[in-house]
Amino acid sequence: MTSIAEQVTETIRWIFSSYSRVPREKRQGFDRDVRHPEWTRRLLDAMGRPDERVYNVAVTGSKGKGSHAILTAAILQQMSVRVGLFTSPHLIDFLERIRLQGMPIPEADFVRVGAAVREAASGLAVPPDQYLGPVGLVAAMAAMWYAEQGVEAAVYELGRGARHDDVNQVVHRGAIVAPIFGEHLDRLGPTWEDVVVAKMGILTDHAAWAALSAQPPLSRKVMAPFLTAFRARGGEVMEVGSDVEWSLDGANAEGRVKVRGLGFTADIRVDERLVPYADNLAASAAAAHRVLRDLGRPSRELAVDLRGLTLIGRLQRVRREPDVVIDGAIHGLSAAYVRRFAEAWRLGREGRGHIHLVLSLPDDKDAEGVLRELGPMAHRILFTETTNPALHFTRDLVSLAAAMGYAASREPSPDEAIGQALEAASRDDLVLLVGTQSFVGDALRHFNVPTGPIWMRAGEDEATC
Repeated sequence: MTSIAEQVTETIRWIFSSYSRVPREKRQGFDRDVRHPEWTRRLLDAMGRPDERVYNVAVTGSKGKGSHAILTAAILQQMSVRVGLFTSPHLIDFLERIRLQGMPIPEADFVRVGAAVREAASGLAVPPDQYLGPVGLVAAMAAMWYAEQGVEAAVYELGRGARHDDVNQVVHRGAIVAPIFGEHLDRLGPTWEDVVVAKMGILTDHAAWAALSAQPPLSRKVMAPFLTAFRARGGEVMEVGSDVEWSLDGANAEGRVKVRGLGFTADIRVDERLVPYADNLAASAAAAHRVLRDLGRPSRELAVDLRGLTLIGRLQRVRREPDVVIDGAIHGLSAAYVRRFAEAWRLGREGRGHIHLVLSLPDDKDAEGVLRELGPMAHRILFTETTNPALHFTRDLVSLAAAMGYAASREPSPDEAIGQALEAASRDDLVLLVGTQSFVGDALRHFNVPTGPIWMRAGEDEATC
């Protein structure tokens, strides 16, 4: 008899089997040419449309999809909503992708639901040159589990796009759009404008409202006709910076993000880790207000405390003395969040302590943008790689840093790099471990950080959770 762990492994293997059987050349190219998300919709239909039994919200964008999703789910949970949270990719444990009330799906439920979805999928006549997207299969599992668990609202993080994304096939009433910029040009492009068009596919016929974080000017320009058409058919648009505004009250270490929008206010208690996410919080608060309103819950005045929330792998403190913080910044825009956190950290310590920076940036990431944001405040910069063999590190980033005026060194092993940074840091210092998601996973494993709950237990420090 197989163990539950072996059954989980077999379920994960099946999730990727349809994708793996298709020749590589049939999977490469622009999403609009090679992906067939309609199979996810057909699968959900064959399962009895479980997604239509839950109030769903979808999240797209280039930076901050995961944090917007987590923050929205957290606010709803604080407002007594039974909420599901779907994110990807996972950092350590595959089951992180499907959560209920902040906790991952139990292994037994994962296996059971996976078997039911597998049976439904077996009845679909998928051509040999097409496949059931792995993330679509997991989304179908989430939709089924949420429906049977009595979930009232669920937040789904989409993949790199929307228009040709499997998760976008989940029927959703609301859409959250994080900042969009020219990324994944080889899959969504070839231009920045193409990327925006792909992501605006989140405004499906079922969507009734959209909450937008502040957007780069080019993205907002390309979005304009889509938003106009959305409004013309009765959709509500809530944009941070115009319809929704926020302010920060309190000290840098702890305070309140005050949000005011059309028909609601929100008072959100935060600590220094969430201060850089104030813009995200504003969009998430607007989204939560609309969900609560549609569920018939009090929605005009939101008061929530997010000081116990952990954005796993996002400005996550995993140790003190020295402070060690992990973040998945891979370009200048995301590194700006880390910079704002570091500035608040330094201000709170009245200038005491140095900042040690460990960066893991594969060839396809914006190393120059990250260095531009974080280099000026770093006492020491160390480049490293990851344990993921699929990523490539062929650039001479030490020379790039030198050309930008920063001294740096290189240690390929992430464990060795982290060890060297800790050895060089004093108890008053800050060690920032920043880079690709694979490195975030390496760093979390280095410190044996659990990636299950997104909430710290009462009275527990995040660094010891």
